[in-house]
Amino acid sequence: MQPKVEITIDGKPVAGSFYERLISLSVTDKEGLASDTFDMELNDGPPQFLAIPRKGAVVDIRIGYDEARSLGQFVVDKVKPKCLPYSMSISGKARDMRDGKFKERQERHWDKAKVKDIVNDLASEVGLSASVDPEIGEHEYDWFGQQDETNVHLLRRLADRHNALFKVKDGRLVFSKRGSGNSASGSFLGSVVVSPSRIINGSCEFEANDRTKYSKVVAYYQDRDQAQRVEIDAESDADGDSVYRIPEPFANAAEADKAAQAKAKDLKRGEGAASVTVIGDTAICAGAPLLFEGVRAGLDGVPYLIDTATHTYSKTAGYLTAISAKLYDGKSGKGSGDADDEDSSSGSTDGKVAPNAPAGTPATPSQWNDTRRYGRIDEN
Repeated sequence: MQPKVEITIDGKPVAGSFYERLISLSVTDKEGLASDTFDMELNDGPPQFLAIPRKGAVVDIRIGYDEARSLGQFVVDKVKPKCLPYSMSISGKARDMRDGKFKERQERHWDKAKVKDIVNDLASEVGLSASVDPEIGEHEYDWFGQQDETNVHLLRRLADRHNALFKVKDGRLVFSKRGSGNSASGSFLGSVVVSPSRIINGSCEFEANDRTKYSKVVAYYQDRDQAQRVEIDAESDADGDSVYRIPEPFANAAEADKAAQAKAKDLKRGEGAASVTVIGDTAICAGAPLLFEGVRAGLDGVPYLIDTATHTYSKTAGYLTAISAKLYDGKSGKGSGDADDEDSSSGSTDGKVAPNAPAGTPATPSQWNDTRRYGRIDEN
C-alpha cells in the first residue's frame, strides 16, 4: 500500500511540485488540552524557490491509502527558510485553540446551571458547538463562578472536578470522561488492537512505574452553618501509605466529594506505560483504548489508553503512527450496569485481568475485548 498525502492551504490545494519537495510531515494528536500540532520539512532552492506561507494560514492535512482522511486543521505559527543548503520548515497548532476569547479574563457566574449549559455558553462565545458527555453534562450547580480567570482556566477547573478532559477539535468543544475510552457522546470508541504484523521492529516497549501510592485523597469545603472546615476523603490505592490533599476549597460536600473521587482516579492512572510505532493508521487517535495481541505474555490483553498519537510521513519510511499510552485506571468508563465503585483489579464482573500481567494490573473491561477495531488499513 502506497500512502498518499493531501494538503490545502487557505482552502486551496497545494501544487504538485510541493509533494515532490516534501521531505517529512508529522501531526501530533494529544489527549486533553494540549494543542495538536504539525511540522513539515521541504526541499527549497533555485531555480524556483517555494512561496513562503504567511503566519496564520489555515492548513488542512489529510493522509491515508486509497482514501486520505483529515488529521485536522491547523494554523501556521512558524516558518523557517534555511539557506545553503536550502530547505524550509513549517509548523503550527490546532486551529480552534488560537481564538483570543479563550484567554480573556472574565467575572461572571451561573445559577442553577448544568455542566452542559456552562460548556455550551463558553463554546458559543468563540463560535464553536459543544459536545458534552451526557453523564457529566447533567450535573447541576446551585452556583458556579468565574472569578478573574480565562475561559481555558475555567474549563480546566471544571474538567478536574468531574474527572474529565476537554479539547477543541474540528469546530467542536469536546468535554468527555477522562480515561474512559468513550467519545464525548458517551459511546465507546472501540479498542485499537496492535499485533506483530503491524509493529515496526524495535519500537515496542512497556513498563510498570514505581510511583508514590496514595491510600486516599482528601478534599474539603467550608460548612457555613457550623463555621468550620469539613473534610471529604476518597479511597485511592489500598497499597498506599500517603494521603493526597487538594488545597482548593469547594462550595459544598457534593463538589468536594466529586473532586476527591476524580483526583483518586487520576492518581491511579499512569502507573504503567507502553509505546509502539505501527504502520500508519488515521484510526489511531488520542483517548482511544489500546490492546496488544500476540506480542508477549504480560503485555497481551493489558488495558492501555492512548495519550499521544503521532502520525508521520516521509519518502524514506512512508506513513507511520507512533503511540504513547498509559495504563487504564481500572474504574473509568465501565460498560452500562457496572458499579462505579467496583474494583476491577479484584475480579469484578466487568472483565478479567490479562494472563501473566504484572501485579496490580486492572481488569480489561469486557467491552474493550468485545468492540475491537484493527484499523482503517484493513479496509483497503
